[in-house]
Amino acid sequence: MRIVIATDFSPCSEAATRLGVALARRQQAALVLVYAVEPRVADVPLVPIGVTGWERDLMIAAEVRVAHDASEIRQSGLAVETRVLIASAESAILEVATEQRADLIVMGTHGRTRNPRLFLGSVAESVARSATCPVLVARDGRADIERWERGPLRLTIGTDGSAAGQAAVAWAGTFALSQPCALSIVRLYWPPEEAVRYGLDDPWDGSRRDPELLPLLERDVRRETHAAVAQRPEHLRLRAAGREAPEAFAEEVASLGADALVIGVPRRRSRRWTVLAPGPVLRSATAPVFCVPEPKTAARKEPTQVRSVLIATDLSEASNHVVGPAYGILFPSGGRAELCTVHAIGVADALASLPPVSPLGDERRAELESQLRALIPPEAEAAGIATNVSVIEARFAAEAVIAAAERLDVDLIAVASRGRSGFKRAVLGSVAEEVARHSTRPVLIVRSQPPA
Repeated sequence: MRIVIATDFSPCSEAATRLGVALARRQQAALVLVYAVEPRVADVPLVPIGVTGWERDLMIAAEVRVAHDASEIRQSGLAVETRVLIASAESAILEVATEQRADLIVMGTHGRTRNPRLFLGSVAESVARSATCPVLVARDGRADIERWERGPLRLTIGTDGSAAGQAAVAWAGTFALSQPCALSIVRLYWPPEEAVRYGLDDPWDGSRRDPELLPLLERDVRRETHAAVAQRPEHLRLRAAGREAPEAFAEEVASLGADALVIGVPRRRSRRWTVLAPGPVLRSATAPVFCVPEPKTAARKEPTQVRSVLIATDLSEASNHVVGPAYGILFPSGGRAELCTVHAIGVADALASLPPVSPLGDERRAELESQLRALIPPEAEAAGIATNVSVIEARFAAEAVIAAAERLDVDLIAVASRGRSGFKRAVLGSVAEEVARHSTRPVLIVRSQPPA
């Protein structure tokens, strides 16, 4: 293991160095100390300026100081290299980390909040967003160094259900395999957003918050954690939060007594607001923060047997062609079939000047459920296939199907495609195509045959 420690000789940088050295002793890792001498800025753009005497003097002084720090670290038996570069701090850190194939970058941050815009553009956040390896960011020297060297580390993982959050969980699980750690997970969520994802009408119910939403969130967090973390987390907390999510996360961390936080960093900086963004977390955190980059490619999952299928049909003859192939996937091992149809509410056909569709009455709902049950193959029950039927009322069919798959936690979505092309496809759209484009689960599309 190789750890790159960035230093500028400030108090927060010295605190980060102590943490990096403690981790290196813990894992017998090699260290690289890097210091950047900021180059002189030209008054006239594009005019090259060579190394000045002032910069050369700074380099000599920095090399002496870095060499002194490295000598003290070597006395503890660790291998240490030093690098002093004329470059911006971000460029120097990333260059050395890439050159050394670093497993971890350790650096400090002042975490000043007087001007949030200045902090969001800080070196710490820039390196965390650009690095291809995890970055440990420390603010002050309050960390228990003895615990960081030998004791079990208390890590609190913050996740918001995104791919970056899943990367943080996976990294913490791997980190805990090589050394004693106590893991806790805090899942932050914004109720309206999650309600849409699961297809729930109203996530609020008086004094009891999110009665339908919380069990679904806990189910998914436990499954993702079980797949990525060998040991069972000591704590699993769900916290509803909006734009105050970083502060809410900081409260949870303080109550758990964490030695460090673990968060994921998205591959691309998005203008869309996210529940757990790295910048605000670094600004509000008092404990050291491991910033784990989201992988460039999603982790490849080993193929598994399909045990549950969501079968969506509009009950037309063409759409019902999906039922046979979908059940065929569950034969002969059995499983669970979720057979559903979507009743669109409030969507009018502008071309036909039709009025909006009204919600279903009890009689009509029972009739549609009866039609769904009539589609169940007679041999399904004997083959160990349990079937549930449901009628979903929603504005858009594709979104309703995807949300139902999340809510019902199926392995596969099966839909039929009429194979429209040209003008009809442009006007009417394709539910099958929309489902395939936006679903996070595998999708089986069955080309339906037009009626004779």
